[in-house]
Amino acid sequence: MLRGQFEQGQLYSESWLAETLAASRTPIREALRQLEHEGLVEIIPQRGFRMREVSPAEIREFYALREMLECYVVGTLCDEAGDGSLDPALRELSRILERQRESIDDLGEFVARDEEFHLTMAHLARLPRTARMISSLRGVLWLLAARIMGNQARREAVLDEHSAILVAIQSHQRKQAVQAMTRHVRETARLASASPVPTQMTVGLATAEGLDAL
Repeated sequence: MLRGQFEQGQLYSESWLAETLAASRTPIREALRQLEHEGLVEIIPQRGFRMREVSPAEIREFYALREMLECYVVGTLCDEAGDGSLDPALRELSRILERQRESIDDLGEFVARDEEFHLTMAHLARLPRTARMISSLRGVLWLLAARIMGNQARREAVLDEHSAILVAIQSHQRKQAVQAMTRHVRETARLASASPVPTQMTVGLATAEGLDAL
């Protein structure tokens, strides 16, 4: 969802988006409704749509929830992996991290791999309900992506933080994994709260088929 550019608060028309994407208006309309449901856009009847603004209170709530859920995931994953039975599956996390490293210059792809890394941990920990809860929060993450990962230095730091989490999980160090995750979430929360979203905010556009790309 991070390859177009929208001005924060600017109204855009459904027809403009359809023309920009060379798509018919029906899938565009359905995609916008899905984005509205996920809390990413506001649809103004007879006028268009705009990116939804995230309040400071919502940012605090979002990261408090993320910290609880993500720390539960890595703790559980360490417990489940303690006998070594998940070692082959954990290699998938290494592959995701490598793909994220390769996409450091592409914000949209980088954020997609970030989400994949976190959701894969929840699935490997056999926590499908928690995975769904984490996935349900993705709208706020996407709205904040330009703020928290808009520069390469932060993306490099994210890779280091993910690596620390992965090393702790692979070595079955529960306490270290939870601590690494806590530092990761809290640093991201600090950056999300520190400065306003840039005027030109990078957000995603849909493919013609596509709600997954939105």
